[in-house]
Amino acid sequence: MEGWEQFVEFCEEGYHDNLDEYWFDLSIRDAIERVLTDERLFGFPQMGWVRERIEAADERFRAVLSEQPMPGRSERSWWDAYVPAWAGPEFAAELRDTYGIHVEVRES
Repeated sequence: MEGWEQFVEFCEEGYHDNLDEYWFDLSIRDAIERVLTDERLFGFPQMGWVRERIEAADERFRAVLSEQPMPGRSERSWWDAYVPAWAGPEFAAELRDTYGIHVEVRES
């Protein structure tokens, strides 16, 4: 949870790493989804608290996402189909050069 919350915070500020690191950092949300949908964990009372924290972080992440889906990724999970609407210079340049996606550049 803390890793996801920290990643969301980085994106709110304007993700300042490179594209490979972004995909690696984003993969934590896939692991979280496996936990949230694991039927063996449904009966644990702690899962209510976990879900609340994840939902709060998810809401913050949705708020920073671009409205433009990534090419070839629209069928993926919502967190994997879009990128933040703003980013640091390196990440923004890689999105533009690799995917043709233009996002607002924010300096740190």
